[in-house]
Parts: sequence; C-alpha cells; structure tokens
Amino acid sequence: MNVSPIFHGSFVIERRYPVPPARVFAAWTDPALKSRWFVGPAGWQQIERTLDVRPGGSEILHGRFAERALETKFTARYHHVVPDARLVYIYDMHLNGAHHSASLATVEFIADGAGTLQRFHEQVAFLDGTTADQGVPSREHGTAAHLDRLTQLFQ
Repeated sequence: MNVSPIFHGSFVIERRYPVPPARVFAAWTDPALKSRWFVGPAGWQQIERTLDVRPGGSEILHGRFAERALETKFTARYHHVVPDARLVYIYDMHLNGAHHSASLATVEFIADGAGTLQRFHEQVAFLDGTTADQGVPSREHGTAAHLDRLTQLFQ
C-alpha cells in the first residue's frame, strides 16, 4: 500500500468588524447569511449546501469548477459552540473525491469596543502529499478570501 506522507501547518487570521459579536456569530451560523459569503470563487458552481451549527451538527459545501474539472467538498462537524463567542469544528476537504486534508478550526468572536475582533485559527494536516509549504499559503489565501467577503457583509 502506497501511503502519502502527512504534512502539518497552521495559521491565524484576525479581522475587525464594526458590528457586535452577535451579528458576526450569526453570519457564521445562519444558513441564509453564511451562503452570502462562504462560497467558492468565480467559476465555482454549488452542488450541495447544508448547515446545522450545534454540538454534533454538520456542514457541507460541495461544488465544482467546470472549466478546471475540479470538484471540491467541505464537510464539517461542530464540536463546541458558545453563542456569540466561539465555534470549534473539524473539517475535511476532498478534491475530486480524494481526501486532501483534515483540519481543526477555532473561531473566536471577541467584543472590541462597539465592534468585534474575530480570530480564526486553523490547524491542518495535508493527507495527499501536499507539503505544508504548498498547502498552508493556499489554504490561508482561500480562507482570507472568504473572510474578505464576510467583511463586505457588514459594510
């Protein structure tokens, strides 16, 4: 059996929003709000989306890039949910059906004056031979793009 080496990495992204933590938390947990910012980039077409944010709840975001013949599937399980304060979830990323990575994500929503400091911390294991030098910058870039769209939600 040929097994790919595992490469690990982590990153933290902070964003400040001009709204209270309850509004930022809602943007992560309300399906209608999350579908406005947690989407693929241009050229990506959604196949399936579910969201159930509670301990033991799950999330799926499945789609494809038709031009690149690439299908992506994000599947998450929520482990720790503190309303308006914290989310902890694990998620798997599959590319064309192959298990690409497994991650632990922690999102904190911290009152910051009249607004919110959001801290996103991801610890990732790349399972398909993708090195940390290749995978972490790409994952961080993709996460930052999502969070940029979230920022637009509050403008």
